[in-house]
Amino acid sequence: MELAIAEPEQGMLTGRSVLTVRYVRRRGPLLRPARGGVRESGLYGIDLTAGCAMGCAFCFVKGTMRDPGPGRLLFDPRVVKAIGPAIEALDVPPKRVVLSPSSDPLPPIREVRSATLRIIEQLLERGIEVVVMTRGRVTRDLARLLGSAPDRVRVAVGVTTLGRSLSRALEPSAPLGTRRLKGMECLIEAGIPVEARLEPLIPGLTDTRENLRPLLRELGRIGVREAMVHYAFLQPAVIPTLREALTPFGYTERLVDLYEGGPVFSVGEAGATKHVPLDARREGLARVIAWGAEAGLIVSTGSAQNPDLPKIEAVSPKAEAPLPTLRSSQAKEVSREAAAVSCETSD
Repeated sequence: MELAIAEPEQGMLTGRSVLTVRYVRRRGPLLRPARGGVRESGLYGIDLTAGCAMGCAFCFVKGTMRDPGPGRLLFDPRVVKAIGPAIEALDVPPKRVVLSPSSDPLPPIREVRSATLRIIEQLLERGIEVVVMTRGRVTRDLARLLGSAPDRVRVAVGVTTLGRSLSRALEPSAPLGTRRLKGMECLIEAGIPVEARLEPLIPGLTDTRENLRPLLRELGRIGVREAMVHYAFLQPAVIPTLREALTPFGYTERLVDLYEGGPVFSVGEAGATKHVPLDARREGLARVIAWGAEAGLIVSTGSAQNPDLPKIEAVSPKAEAPLPTLRSSQAKEVSREAAAVSCETSD
């Protein structure tokens, strides 16, 4: 089946991307347990699709076994009927389920979005907590559903920029940042905890004052109080698409140069990944945290992407303070959960 992927909210599109969506019968477990086991945490992850319709140039899934190949997305429409029996068959019932560690639960595909809402509804009816991670369009139907159990849901929305051209280059099938902020505002009005994920940062492009301060100010204005941030990491499968996306911005050759001398870490399923050099990463993250405080946000960074970097202590919002210093502190819970459920082997 060929579907033309076009997000109306994205405004004037430079072109329509064609994605081959294949209906399949899912094999393997529907719910993936968190790394390290679930007997204590009760944490599981679920991906409704193999592959992601957003087409983000920086997506690490391209280099994993979960990627069905360029321009392809696999979806089993029977997943809605299967979720109940899948839960009942578990030895350890879920306390919390993350949607979706290796894809996006709200792509511009009606069938998948509908399945996401119906699965969330079933999880909430069973008293299971739900964490939604997305770059997609948040509708009022979703806000109403999540708002029916605000104490058992959390949403993390990825947003890189408010700039139109940069957004289309990095996230071609995701709604523009301004549209995502409207969805976040709708969630906040419904009493739902929302975290912004300002990721990934690209040195000299998305981590600049000109790009981030307007975004942080808008997030603060709509009521977002927490944000997670980390720099993009490079792996062989990502470099070609990221280079191509950044060509209009003069980053074709500069991209790899910015990572010269940086460390190599193993990050979950992504395997060996190249990171921004430590000093540049530390200074960049400290600036973002300080800008966030000016806008009323507590900004933190994840240890999964920065194992060599102690946690940066967040600055109290609105506080008059110098750039934050490095201290050890507890990682953000949503990020720990995302890392835990995205690092399992393929179904």
